[in-house]
Amino acid sequence: MVLWVITYLLFILILLLMVAFLVLLERKVLGLVQFRKGPNIVGIYGIVQTIVDGVKLILKNLMVLMNVRKFFFLLAPILSFILSLINWFFIPTPFILVNSKFGILITLVISSLLVYSTLWAGWGSNNIYSLI
Repeated sequence: MVLWVITYLLFILILLLMVAFLVLLERKVLGLVQFRKGPNIVGIYGIVQTIVDGVKLILKNLMVLMNVRKFFFLLAPILSFILSLINWFFIPTPFILVNSKFGILITLVISSLLVYSTLWAGWGSNNIYSLI
């Protein structure tokens, strides 16, 4: 049981680090395309830039307006993040995380549930144009 939990946590950590380096690569390529240097201020060659951006995003003040549906407005991004991480468990990898013969079907089901988090975010903002 403990080995199973450690495997999942290690997989999530590797996945998040991979996303961080892909964001750094994207910034470097955009810097080259736009003829500027890109992220090279924070850390050695900008390696820490993505982590600093994540910390800045977490520490920002949460601004909730007066007439929003707070439950859906706050739950939608959390649900989207959790469903996106769960979706990675059913994608075939060299080491099997979840042994299921319905992996593609489960991936499609979870991907279709992600639509609800987007709808909840729009509906929770209480904007007249959110569900168009």
